[in-house]
Amino acid sequence: MTELVLLRHGETVGQSSIRLYGATDIALSPVGEQQVARAAAALAPRRFTRVLTSPLQRARRSAEIVRAALDPAPPLELVADFREIDFGAWEGWTYAEAEARDPDGYRRWHHEGTAFTYPGGESRADFHARVAAAARALAPGDLVVVHKGVIRTLLAALTAQTPADLAALPIALGSIHRLRRAATDWQIVATGETAHLGDLDLGG
Repeated sequence: MTELVLLRHGETVGQSSIRLYGATDIALSPVGEQQVARAAAALAPRRFTRVLTSPLQRARRSAEIVRAALDPAPPLELVADFREIDFGAWEGWTYAEAEARDPDGYRRWHHEGTAFTYPGGESRADFHARVAAAARALAPGDLVVVHKGVIRTLLAALTAQTPADLAALPIALGSIHRLRRAATDWQIVATGETAHLGDLDLGG
């Protein structure tokens, strides 16, 4: 297979469609399990060399569901650097709550870009650097089941863009994103595929 496929995990018990869950290890919700099962059915006809995922359970469980639908089932690998960013004190908040509870931090988040460090958490620059470094090991035939911020950073790193260039790109829960490598360059084939989700398509 010539494509690299990225899949975002499903909805969580903590409403990851609207809340900032990065380092918090929350589980998939029943809706999330259904979203990933539908993604698994869409991906089942394909053959993958490896399934790579974050060690956080929402991504790991999503990867396990998809892997179980693949025949033959490829090896599953946990990649520590594919964890979502640590939002620090903002963990579990919506952006509206961050603006209300930490107005100074929220202003800095808007103005500092990649230089911003979440209060008590991770800097955006460090997050992008660790994910981009891990992206160098990816190859055609890999299926990567991860988080929204990780997908955006992977797409940027593999196509010589910045995450800011892709800031408006929709990355819905359970969405599929595909790249193809020609020589040494990666090209985006499709992003934000959600037709497989049907009425379960929710969350940006």
